Amino acid sequence: MNQSENVCPLLKNPDSYNPDTIDLVNNVKERNYWLPCLENMVKKFVSKAGFLNPDYPEATEKAEVCFQKFHDLVGKATEDPNVLIPLSVRTLLEFNEDNLQDNNFKDAWYKQKESESAVALKEFKERIDFIDSIPEFEARWLEIVTGVLAGNVFDWGSTVVADILETSTNFGLSQAMGTIEKRPWFQDNLDSWIQRLKNEPYKLVVIFVDNAGVDFILGILPLVREFLKQDTKVILTANTSPALNDVTCQELKSYTDHAAGDCPVLAKSLSTSQLLTVENGQKGPCLDLTNLSPELCKLMTKADLIILEGMGRAVHTNLYAKFNVDSIKLAVLKNDWLAKSLGAQQFSVIFNYETAT
Repeated sequence: MNQSENVCPLLKNPDSYNPDTIDLVNNVKERNYWLPCLENMVKKFVSKAGFLNPDYPEATEKAEVCFQKFHDLVGKATEDPNVLIPLSVRTLLEFNEDNLQDNNFKDAWYKQKESESAVALKEFKERIDFIDSIPEFEARWLEIVTGVLAGNVFDWGSTVVADILETSTNFGLSQAMGTIEKRPWFQDNLDSWIQRLKNEPYKLVVIFVDNAGVDFILGILPLVREFLKQDTKVILTANTSPALNDVTCQELKSYTDHAAGDCPVLAKSLSTSQLLTVENGQKGPCLDLTNLSPELCKLMTKADLIILEGMGRAVHTNLYAKFNVDSIKLAVLKNDWLAKSLGAQQFSVIFNYETAT
């Protein structure tokens, strides 16, 4: 296959593009933090595997096999960082997803995603009605973006969030809104982006989505709906293969169809193809923009805005990526080490809007 078919056509410098933000090969301090951190995350799954995969009798045993493989890799990478090329948070997480697939975990977090998404879908109508009740343009968009950021807190790949979700029975979108940093955010040029929106709506926006449940249904879909109301065409794109509790392309379609039952704007846009859902070609929670699905690359050539959501896609990867069109990278920093390495705090917010360069 011609490699250019897989390269994001909106990338400014595809030849010099490096998806990975953190260098685990040359930076020993970062390597000594991230290897045990990710190993700990993989280990935690072992105790959850049976509960998350009740239809798979060997789940715990196979999860232990996956952990051992990861543990062995971490041991080797500590001695020689060139055992995995390149060694990065992205490739380590992809290695883990490959292990899960090889051990017959078709979608290890499927049950969790389904139950969280079912709850979120019940709250969707109330959420969009509340947004519609805000008459002022600026205030409405602020509420929508804050909702996307609060939704992004719901990430089982984050240890601190997993602890909150495991111990709290009523942690929802409004509680998450109270958890994230108050404005001004760590990186915050939202006001100038809202002004841009007010002056001239976008023609075509591509959104790389993150987690299932609250994140996608109560965060991203209201954002999509507001774009559609401005006559902007929207391409929603999600992972081809499962990774953690991230939305897959099949779920993307299913959740959007369900939400459309409560929302004429979504229903109409799906029927006219003003709203499209498409796979992105990825198999891990990070994002390599030179390895996308050819269909997505074809569809996004005319886009004038790209949105990367979440730590995996906008911070661990692509934090420094430049585009030929306007771009937004938005995420909540749910890892204390990562936040501090950027000069921020845990639950600090990145809303980084850059105009086309």
